[in-house]
Amino acid sequence: MPRAAFLARFRCLAGLALLWPSRLSGAESPPRTPPTRPGAPAAELPPSAARPPVRRIGRVEHVALPDVARALGLQFTTADQGRRATLKGPGVSAAFEAESREATLNGLRLFLGDPVALAGGVLCLSRVDFERSVAPVLQPGFGLEPRPAPKVIVLDAGHGGHDPGRVNAHLKINEKMLTLDVARRARRLLEADGFRVVLTRESDTFIALPQRAVASNVAQADAFVSIHFNALPQDARTTGVEVYTFPPRGQRSANSWGPGAKEDAEQHASPVHRVDGWSALLAHSLHGRLVGDLKAPDRGRKLMHLAVLRPLQAPGVLVECGFLTSEAEARRIATPEYRQQLAAALAAGIRDYARAVGTARRTPRTSSLPSSR
Repeated sequence: MPRAAFLARFRCLAGLALLWPSRLSGAESPPRTPPTRPGAPAAELPPSAARPPVRRIGRVEHVALPDVARALGLQFTTADQGRRATLKGPGVSAAFEAESREATLNGLRLFLGDPVALAGGVLCLSRVDFERSVAPVLQPGFGLEPRPAPKVIVLDAGHGGHDPGRVNAHLKINEKMLTLDVARRARRLLEADGFRVVLTRESDTFIALPQRAVASNVAQADAFVSIHFNALPQDARTTGVEVYTFPPRGQRSANSWGPGAKEDAEQHASPVHRVDGWSALLAHSLHGRLVGDLKAPDRGRKLMHLAVLRPLQAPGVLVECGFLTSEAEARRIATPEYRQQLAAALAAGIRDYARAVGTARRTPRTSSLPSSR
């Protein structure tokens, strides 16, 4: 398709994108095992490695975790009468529990798109979670379309102009000011490493969410990172970081699993779906740095239908760098020193991702992009 027609198509998609959804709520995350450093060597695949066989459980296609372990060249162990399972290899690990969407990937919290199933005494992961969220982290490049090493990074400072985002009136700080400052600091660090960095906004201006993705596409970005700060009304205790990717086709947003929430899975394809696996690897790299380098509470890697990510042609994530409704965390965020640490963690995560892409093994391709639900 000619480039002009391609861009026109994305502008059309941008105009139809969903409105910005509300943030998630939830309790403070429990203590977790320290995360493995992103970019750690992945387990070597045996020459005979192949995609695990697929089985249907209910309406969802699954792969058995013992088969996943064999495909990725990892050790597989179980506990609690087979209701818990662990996959381990050089520098990587994963832990799963029956009937739970929460898993641990390299020491980091991951909220799966579907609960882990227990069928015939065997724990099974949904095929989509395996292909789009787990395998790309445990074995970078597994089943994915190869990508060149990243050179162009787009940083999106959330909100702006008439949209202040989250506000802490007591400290006289708002999200739009903080995100722009962190983006500028991260740009300087990344440019010093030789990346070309584009900001979706350079000043206190408002830019519609889909147009930020269009700007990324025009810049031919290799990675897109939208920077935000969180808030929970009437909750001054919750702290920590969250990282979001766009749900794969057929999977729900994390908050749609809550009591009374509407199921929001989408069966149509969006442009960003073409890079689901690479987005997962980018999110994991940033997640590990934010949690590990900043010693921040880990509120997990999650899925959300976000208008700013939907039209992307490049891997993209949205990061929530902390809570402005927590006085203690907001006081740290209000200092230039902590914002520099945030920028350094984001830059380090992008460097980790770039290294992982550059060394990704060419492994068996997954099945076609659309999921079979």
